[in-house]
Amino acid sequence: MSVILEGQHITKQYKTESGDGTLTVLDNTSISIEEGSVSTVVGVSGSGKSTLLHILGGLDHPNSGTVLWRDNSIYDMDRQSLAHFRNTNLGFVFQFHHLLPEFTALENIMMPALINGDSSEKAGERAKYLLNEFGIPDRAEHRPTQLSGGEQQRVAMARALMNSPDLILADEPTGNLDEENTDIILDYLYNLRDIENVSILLITHEKGIAQRSDNVYQLSKGKLEAL
Repeated sequence: MSVILEGQHITKQYKTESGDGTLTVLDNTSISIEEGSVSTVVGVSGSGKSTLLHILGGLDHPNSGTVLWRDNSIYDMDRQSLAHFRNTNLGFVFQFHHLLPEFTALENIMMPALINGDSSEKAGERAKYLLNEFGIPDRAEHRPTQLSGGEQQRVAMARALMNSPDLILADEPTGNLDEENTDIILDYLYNLRDIENVSILLITHEKGIAQRSDNVYQLSKGKLEAL
């Protein structure tokens, strides 16, 4: 399989609260995500997992190192091009759904496609399909406050899939969910890999969730180790 995304020698440091030192969160860390694979990074809270995902997804910059998308550095893009790249090629799912409260579930899901210039009709059809895929077609006109936590996360997942991305970056996507909704989210992720050859990077602190993955890494003290 070809490599779709690669982080090379990534180092990320922050100044300490006192301002007289630095905290190294990622220390010369490298990772390769193969096309059509599910890779999982496990580690305790505060180990830098989310920082790694944000850098790989172009949401943050490292102090040193680079991120390659199909052998091209994402940091060679200007801000507008990078935003378009993220919206078109990547799907982000976070522990907290970040749905826009003033919009319905359907409208939240449609948003990435509308930003990409799709018509409301085309975006609406795709959003309704995804709502049905996640088993909540009757929640289309509900606003986030009218949805359960599991339903909100399903809507967030559908939104991440709106533009049919090549890579899903999922940061603790089941961290706030019960067992039933966890299974729904994970099953859909793996079905995406099997049916549509979508690549997935899953961040979690639960090693049990990683058992079905093709590749599992542990992040500890800034270092990434294959398990």
